[in-house]
Amino acid sequence: MGEVFRVEEGKREKVRQKLEIADQFLRHYDARFCDSMCFRICHVNRSSYNGYAQARDDEDSAANRKRAEDEQYKEKMRQIMKKLSYVPGERTFRTFLWRLFDLNLGRKRISRLMKEMGLHANTPRKDAYKGQAKHDHLCTAPDNLVSQNFRIAPRRILCTDITYLYYGPMRSLLYLCVYKDAYTKEILGWSLQPNMTTGLIREAYERMMKKHGTELKSAPQVIIQSDQGSQFLSTDFSQLLEDESFIQSVSARANSQDNAPVESFFGRMKTVLLDMMKLCRTAADAQRMTDGYINAYNDEHYQYNLAGLTPHEFYLYTMTGIYPCDSYYGVRATALHSLDSIVRSDIRREEERERKARDRYAERSRVSRLLKKDPVTMTIDDQNILRKWIARYAEKRDQLSQEVCRLTDVLVQAIKAQEYLQAKSEEERRQYISPKAWQTDPHLSYIYDMGGLF
Repeated sequence: MGEVFRVEEGKREKVRQKLEIADQFLRHYDARFCDSMCFRICHVNRSSYNGYAQARDDEDSAANRKRAEDEQYKEKMRQIMKKLSYVPGERTFRTFLWRLFDLNLGRKRISRLMKEMGLHANTPRKDAYKGQAKHDHLCTAPDNLVSQNFRIAPRRILCTDITYLYYGPMRSLLYLCVYKDAYTKEILGWSLQPNMTTGLIREAYERMMKKHGTELKSAPQVIIQSDQGSQFLSTDFSQLLEDESFIQSVSARANSQDNAPVESFFGRMKTVLLDMMKLCRTAADAQRMTDGYINAYNDEHYQYNLAGLTPHEFYLYTMTGIYPCDSYYGVRATALHSLDSIVRSDIRREEERERKARDRYAERSRVSRLLKKDPVTMTIDDQNILRKWIARYAEKRDQLSQEVCRLTDVLVQAIKAQEYLQAKSEEERRQYISPKAWQTDPHLSYIYDMGGLF
């Protein structure tokens, strides 16, 4: 049976080769005069050739249509990049093609188009700011009340943090503080200043309260989650939250996952903005660019994980239950299950999964926050740390005292050298124009004790 199949396959291959030869012959010569001769020479009949030619034309037309479609999709992808001012990834391209042009493209096709266009998605870069913040004593920090349970409800968990930005060719530093709704991913307040002080977080806080104060005051038990930076543990910030009855919560030290929503925003923002901010000439230009990005992020950037909505649209949807779309890929919304039931089902399933993970994390966190040492031993260790720093500064003080005494002696020698030179005549002093004269005169030997002062 296998031998018969191989024979039949070989026959079909020979016929295909004859048809290709006939097709090439007819393409180069006038078919009206030589088609019959061509068929006789190639040992094929007219009907077989006509079927072959029809299939070839159908395949060519389908390939041409696909190429034309690809060019249209590429142009729409260029429009999306101009709107965003950066190169997004496959999921973001897919979401924007759906929301802006009602196109349903697969991620594999989008990936192929990106390769053909030579596009590489902007990926988050390592944050060089990490490790530069100052912290207070371990036992002074408030508790972590969130335990990575960010998706409770809109305006319930607000994450805040500070990061750096720089502008211009000289990379002049600016510091950005933001307050982000962990549920809707909306940036509620932000501030950009050249100094990282409590004034920075206060300005961002006041901006948030001015625009969203009513929403926040109507929500029960609003929690402000931050890291253990000294600005967020200051008395001023704690009093600021207490005045509005907000609850303060801090993440574990050196654990970015406890403040993941705002860390994720900073990573994406820097990927997009840092290179463009080199074009800014002044801090005011950098401020306008930052404001423009955050406003576009809130109101124009569709997010795959927010059901294809912008953060602000998602907040409105969660509050009203009305999804701001009339149709889905050409199918009217009235003919489908309500999106509200689908989203609520997904959220319930996600909340159940997160609840189990949260319980496990809360137990681990409770155990990890217990002091590993006896309290008395802790105070002894603190004393040792203080003694070490006192000894270090005392040693520097002794070294500085010795250096002051040495330089004072050199100063006395320099005064005597001045008197020595003033006692000489003008003609005798003229020889000291040469450095060689200074090096050979013992009265001027103080110059060798001034090494490293220039």
